[in-house]
Amino acid sequence: MTDDLIGKQIGGCEILGIVGHGGMATVYRAQQVSMNRTVAIKVLPRQYMNDDTYLQRFHREVEIVARLEHRNIVPVHDYGEYEGQPYIVMRYMPAGSVDDLLLNGPIDVDKILSLIEQIAPALDYAHAKNVLHRDLKPSNVLMDDGGGAFLTDFGIARILGEQNLPSITTQGVVGTPSYMSPEQAQGQPLDNRSDVYALGVMLFEMATGRRPFLSDTPYGVAVMQVTTPPPSPRAINPTLSIPFEQVVFKALKKQKEERYSNAATLAEALRRALDPPASSVHDTQPGIPKPTKPVPIRQNQPVQSPPQPQIMPVAPAYTPQTPPPQQVSSKAIASAWRRQKRERPGNLWLSAALGGVIGCGLLTIIVIVIAIIISSMQNAPSSSSNSQRDQGVIDTRFPTLDPTSAAGYEQVTGGEN
Repeated sequence: MTDDLIGKQIGGCEILGIVGHGGMATVYRAQQVSMNRTVAIKVLPRQYMNDDTYLQRFHREVEIVARLEHRNIVPVHDYGEYEGQPYIVMRYMPAGSVDDLLLNGPIDVDKILSLIEQIAPALDYAHAKNVLHRDLKPSNVLMDDGGGAFLTDFGIARILGEQNLPSITTQGVVGTPSYMSPEQAQGQPLDNRSDVYALGVMLFEMATGRRPFLSDTPYGVAVMQVTTPPPSPRAINPTLSIPFEQVVFKALKKQKEERYSNAATLAEALRRALDPPASSVHDTQPGIPKPTKPVPIRQNQPVQSPPQPQIMPVAPAYTPQTPPPQQVSSKAIASAWRRQKRERPGNLWLSAALGGVIGCGLLTIIVIVIAIIISSMQNAPSSSSNSQRDQGVIDTRFPTLDPTSAAGYEQVTGGEN
């Protein structure tokens, strides 16, 4: 390690501490004095200063990153040498790497999707510029405080069409065996689908907390990449869904023609796997009506229960809508009668008065008729003179009317009841 650099200034940057170190470089946190900002400085260790292979890779990384300007690729601010040691000044990523996240075990699937959806476009962008990363792994994906993910370390990247590149591994193959594609492990020609395979290995590791192929030696891992099917992610992490596992298996196909054609397609498949359509039982079982699609819930909109399957019931025979029978007691009837009596006292008195008037009227008529009949019988003529006198009296009082007739009754009584 080059801890002796801490406290010194390199290219206008004061070295504050070590961030990490790998096989071919050490990364420091530093303060760029002129810009008053924190940066990361990648320095080639002294033991590699006389190794042409490492020197060429270091220079090549600067050359490649200089042509890649993407929001999810770590930008390079400066490049130079300090006492013969080459260095690269880059943007500082305070949240560490995905490798640091894996120290706590499997990563939540929503976080995995966020990382993949950021790294996939960066990979496809590099491929569009004819650049293959060839060393994609969790330690080469850095993060900032805002959740952003950035691709870094293009030290062994290859520009498509170039063949004479330096290589260094214990087995004569460039890359990290745990993340190599089968064709990369065999030293075959590569294309963008080799990086897609490495992204699939990362996906497996983020979801399960371990790499798909484990062996005692790097060579053993490389052989497994070529010959051994990957284990089931769900057997390691049962919380994963079957669609998620299928995405992993497709990304890790041994034949590159069977993988996703690019990283963006993998990311889209992963999103669909984590947000599947409604239950497919209605699509596979005939005769079961398919439920209507639920309406998306917007903010401040009351939540509605999901629609139920529309099953057509058999129409029952028509029956009149009659109220059910009710039991009514005698006490209830009496109470109702008393209530009605209290509510209508005026009607009862009116009926009684009218009945009394009619009764009196009928009684009066009967009395008058009886009196007239008795009077006629008492005044019957005993002689002609008396008859003439009585008849004259009668004629004088009632000249033309029969006292027993209705008209006579009216005139005698004066038409009064």
